[in-house]
Amino acid sequence: MPDEQCIAVCIIPAFNEGRTVAQIARLAATHPHIHRVVVVDDGSVDDTSECARSVDGVDVIRLEPNRGKGAAMHAGIEASHEPVILFLDADLINFKHEHISELLEPVLSGHADMTVGVFRGGRLHTDLAHIVAPSLSGQRAIKREILTDLDWDKVGFGIERALTELWEKKKIHVGKVVLHGVSHVTKEEKRGYLNGVKQRMEMYRDIMKFEANKMKKKKG
Repeated sequence: MPDEQCIAVCIIPAFNEGRTVAQIARLAATHPHIHRVVVVDDGSVDDTSECARSVDGVDVIRLEPNRGKGAAMHAGIEASHEPVILFLDADLINFKHEHISELLEPVLSGHADMTVGVFRGGRLHTDLAHIVAPSLSGQRAIKREILTDLDWDKVGFGIERALTELWEKKKIHVGKVVLHGVSHVTKEEKRGYLNGVKQRMEMYRDIMKFEANKMKKKKG
């Protein structure tokens, strides 16, 4: 069972997620293990901030201009103090309280330093993405004390790979949590095909840049 003295903050980085952010924020805000919810609106041009503010108990941080996912996550960390952090994407589908519990409980109870949630049984293409690259999942619970040595503002969408490298480097205990039935809205569905593909390429660029810098450091 989780330690009742060990409370968690939920940080939700969001960019143009007005359609879904309130639902995810509301789920987090009504979960018994979540002390606080922080939505970081990373320079959205839609109603993301307004939708997030409509949920009781949710704090909203507005970044301007868009600074990237890593910077948005860091802004949420800097604005909170809870010892355990739950990161959630703002575009999840069929995400429920039970999934939050499954992500948090191993960390709150001290059985893991970090958990990573992977999709199964949601939609085929999102399941496949997490089978091929589970380390890219944005659903994680993690102890605040281990979040050091990260260049949050420069990694962008490479932040999940940076967190994976962190656990490899520090040899922390990580638990994989299967999020049954969960999926997310794809970039192509949210932005339209061409804009979605463009943003997906930007995401891959950030990841490849992170990997290239990692290799450079090893050679140096």
